[in-house]
Amino acid sequence: MHDARMRLGIPGLWRSLIPVVLVAGLGLCSVITLAIARAGGAGGYATNPVSTLALTGGAMGIVLLSRRLADRGDRTGGGWLLALAIAVLIYLVLGALAVVAVTAEFGMAPLLVGAWGGWWPVPLAVLQFAALRAEPRARRWSILGGVVIAGAVVCMALDLEPVQPFIGHPPAAPEGWHTSVVTVAATILVSVVALAAVLFLACRAARVPADERAGATLAAAAAAVAPLLIVVCMGTAVADDPGDIAPTDGSVAYLVSLAAGCLVGAAALMASADAAARPSAVRRLLSGVLGGYAAIGVTLSATWAGAVLSPAGPLLSGLAVVALTAVVGVAWWRTSSALTGFAMPSVVQPAAPPLPPPAAPVASPRSGTESPPGLELLSPREREVLALVATGARDAAIANHLHLSQRTVETHLRRIFTKLGLESGDGRNRRLLAARAWLEATGTDA
Repeated sequence: MHDARMRLGIPGLWRSLIPVVLVAGLGLCSVITLAIARAGGAGGYATNPVSTLALTGGAMGIVLLSRRLADRGDRTGGGWLLALAIAVLIYLVLGALAVVAVTAEFGMAPLLVGAWGGWWPVPLAVLQFAALRAEPRARRWSILGGVVIAGAVVCMALDLEPVQPFIGHPPAAPEGWHTSVVTVAATILVSVVALAAVLFLACRAARVPADERAGATLAAAAAAVAPLLIVVCMGTAVADDPGDIAPTDGSVAYLVSLAAGCLVGAAALMASADAAARPSAVRRLLSGVLGGYAAIGVTLSATWAGAVLSPAGPLLSGLAVVALTAVVGVAWWRTSSALTGFAMPSVVQPAAPPLPPPAAPVASPRSGTESPPGLELLSPREREVLALVATGARDAAIANHLHLSQRTVETHLRRIFTKLGLESGDGRNRRLLAARAWLEATGTDA
């Protein structure tokens, strides 16, 4: 048994480390390249160490989350998070290539700068597709949305033309880029697609059973990061005019927000797989996403209020900013509390029939190990799924009987195995052990 685990475990370990090593290597090379370019006089926000390190750290954090999710048995979810990490990393790599091309006056410099300037929707789209993957009805919509986003990115990459490379922040600063109706229309289209995905997932969260609500709400929160980052991008232009924030500082803030937002979205998607058992994580993540909206709301309202009331003197404008901050803060607190209460209702859920006291552990005939404890941790829906598993039903039959999607059944099974302490890769038949534990606990084992 030990030798079999070693033979299976070591290659699996190396396979899991390959994405981490590649992302870390490419990120480090890009950071070093941009640091050298900055030391050589290439200024602007693309070479700013804060933004470059933020993008590298965000990509590394997301790829580590992807490995954790894959290790839990959700390889599809882990694959989507890995794609998100690569999308964030490509943003950094394109910046490094564009800076080198501009500095060396390569002929491909305009193309690389345009590709870098139009890449920003890609990480946002990947994050939303990862959130939509659990809903079968959204698959066709996701394909259509992917085509629309890809077209918008290509149009912006070909249409965007920087007045002076890396001065200003695309595409929110008109003075830094030659923009056309095509770029504006593409940006609006990306925003509409992002909002539609959030509304779809929010409606889904309102329809699912109470024990699935936390995971569905976290998926909607992860998707909501995309329109938030679009608002942040536009908000940096407002902070520049009528505000007094330097364009470079606003651009650095946007890149940091992009990296942090994608990382928070990835964390929300990973937590959604076991949200019912982690109420504190649900609360923190929902509050964090709403906190991002509150922060940009405070920034925009304070900037506009300060600009409008500046002729009246610093006292009045300062009081207005404080009042607006307090209003937004209270709204954030109340909304966060209401959303957390919706996702994790404190009322007692309608429970399944009471579970009898578990019998003494019984050895499994195949593995020679004990049946796992922890059935008392299962939610009512998870008990229904496990009861059907114990009858020998397969995932498709369970989904049809409970009026669920097969992917939702798979998610419930992953949660059941986790709560029962049945880890993957240890050579045991987790489905058989879980079914046997249920039969023993309910006294129906033959």
